[in-house]
Formats: sequence, C-alpha cells, structure tokens
Amino acid sequence: VLGRSMVVGKPVSMLLLGENATVTICHSKTKDLPKVCANADVLVAGVGRARMVKADYVKEGAVVIDVGINAKPEGGGICGDVDTDDVVGKASMVTPVPAGVGSVTTSILAKHVIKACKQQNNK
Repeated sequence: VLGRSMVVGKPVSMLLLGENATVTICHSKTKDLPKVCANADVLVAGVGRARMVKADYVKEGAVVIDVGINAKPEGGGICGDVDTDDVVGKASMVTPVPAGVGSVTTSILAKHVIKACKQQNNK
C-alpha cells in the first residue's frame, strides 16, 4: 500500500490484513520507494501526487489499484497517482482514473448515509 493516510492507506491496509494478506505500507520517507513497491503483487496507490507511480514502481504482471484523485498538472481534468501510460505495459491490470474505484466509493457512501438515516429515525 503506497500511502499512510487515514482516508486510504491505513484503512486499506487493515482490510487487507483482515483477509490475511501480507501488507507493506510505504510512504514518502520509505527508502528506495520504487524498489520496495516493485516487490508487490498488488500495489494500491493513494498518495495524492499526480502520476507519481511510474513503471519502475511496478512488478511485471502486478495488479495496480489507483485510488488517487488529483488535478492534472497541465490543467483540464483529473488524473490518478499512477502514470497509467507508463505502467500499462508492465502491469497485468491498472484501474483507471477517472472511472475506476470512484463508483465503489460512491456506493459505500450511499450505504452509510442510508444506515445513518435509519439509525437517526430508530428504524
């Protein structure tokens, strides 16, 4: 997991640990960051830096899940933490940004809003 935020990095790490995955958490102070990331079979990127993850961060055939959402540095839209054009030839799969994990986030948010509404109305 690339990122240690309370929004993405830590919760994703805990979910993966709950499924008995062996998890490595990386962040901006991790030494040899690309090398450490390149050991992962699954790389979850949530660092908040546009297109930071390049091909050297990715193991051949790895699955890359881009949770990042950033303004494009050149303007005119959004992009993820993964430089998809650079990574796509190396990874077996890369989630896109936009139109990737955002729909999952929206679904979970809707579920929590409904649950909160029911709790407030004792139903």
